[in-house]
Amino acid sequence: FGISGEISEDGMTFGEAMSSINLSGALMLLAVILGVMIVDCLKFCVVNKAVIGRVRPGVAIKTSFLGKFYDGITPFSTGGQPMQIYYMTTKGVSGADSSAVVLIRYFGSIFGFTFLGALFMILGVSLGYIDNVGVGKTLLMVCGWVGLAANLILPVFIAFFVFMPKLAHKLTGWFIYAGVKLHIVKNKYKTMAKALKIVDDFTKSFKIIVKRPVCLILFLICCFAENFLTFSVPYFVMNALSCEVNGMFFMIMSLNVFATFGVSFIPTPGNSGVVEGMGVLAFNVAAGAALAWSVFFWRFSVYYIYIFIGIFITIFDLIIKNVKAKKRVKNE
Repeated sequence: FGISGEISEDGMTFGEAMSSINLSGALMLLAVILGVMIVDCLKFCVVNKAVIGRVRPGVAIKTSFLGKFYDGITPFSTGGQPMQIYYMTTKGVSGADSSAVVLIRYFGSIFGFTFLGALFMILGVSLGYIDNVGVGKTLLMVCGWVGLAANLILPVFIAFFVFMPKLAHKLTGWFIYAGVKLHIVKNKYKTMAKALKIVDDFTKSFKIIVKRPVCLILFLICCFAENFLTFSVPYFVMNALSCEVNGMFFMIMSLNVFATFGVSFIPTPGNSGVVEGMGVLAFNVAAGAALAWSVFFWRFSVYYIYIFIGIFITIFDLIIKNVKAKKRVKNE
């Protein structure tokens, strides 16, 4: 709100923001938010079918929300995958199958995220969308491209090992050797073994779903659909707040991509504290007086809502465990 106040002279009060909300726009925003949640759950359903031969929608839904919750409260979103693997093992899925499901979903999501991100950033530059940004245009562009490059490391790394394994081994060896010389890498053999294990896990997992083309196609559709809907959230937020955004759908999406990638390398949980500032710079071109509230509702829709859902699931699980424990004691 402070950054918005510095950039935009006029701002809405809470009452003005609430009164500006139009019903049709709010319903469309809600549909997009639910769409993101449903598609992510469908990803787990499809991968479950490919790996363990069963859909298990209940497990898929909870795995999805727990992953988003733990991603949201850990630096660099590192807590989601381990928690998802652990949860699936508690539901009778073997450790190997749980790891395969989570790795396939993770790699597919990263692929969809970086591919669509690169597409919309190129679109934003070629069509001049980024030129509409006033304050912070250079910062938004530089951080966006740096963030895209950082997010491309893993997909490119895996692709090299899959399609050009000999060259990939040589390049990895050179990078590790350079790291040793720069005193970044302490043990080159352990580092090389770790890198090869990561690649081996990904390739083995992905081969499972590649053998099932129908599941693979459905999975990739879900990956692209989820990221597309997520990138479109700011547009629907501004539309719900009655901002003049007619004809700005792809422009707002492109600017959102620059803002999202521009903070993707920030270690704070959910990139909080920085992504809001980037959002203000990106959306100032379209949000007008509703700038602060646009950023607020955008962040709630893509981040904080999963924190609340995760807290609810955690508390609910604790209550259920306590009730079961009391029944067990009573029966004994």
